Amino acid sequence: MADEPRTMVFFEAPHRLADFLSDAVATLGADRRAAVCRELTKTYEEVVRGSLAELAAWAADGVRGEIAVVIEGSSGRSVALPEAVAAVIAKVAAGARFSEAVADVAIEVGLPRKTLYAAALPARGER
Repeated sequence: MADEPRTMVFFEAPHRLADFLSDAVATLGADRRAAVCRELTKTYEEVVRGSLAELAAWAADGVRGEIAVVIEGSSGRSVALPEAVAAVIAKVAAGARFSEAVADVAIEVGLPRKTLYAAALPARGER
């Protein structure tokens, strides 16, 4: 789930919240933005926002109520264009068609397909 680009929502029991947030810090990273929503749609509704590390520290003393945890999606891996071109060339060398390799790598690294295609053509030896 560390690479999941969509926002994630978890419903957690209050007595397990501190452990859940500690595990999320270990798995997703301490700087991932999140919110702990408590008692939604009720009189004492509360939303606490911060990094997973900040929220884990906040919840360490215990929290009461119905809990929903909202965690931002991954911003994707940051891969430079030359690295993406090398990945395309490696897929082609392994037997993939050039256009399919470009499409696959573009999705994996979050680059526009046309940009990657144009950069990979000279590396393949075509123009």
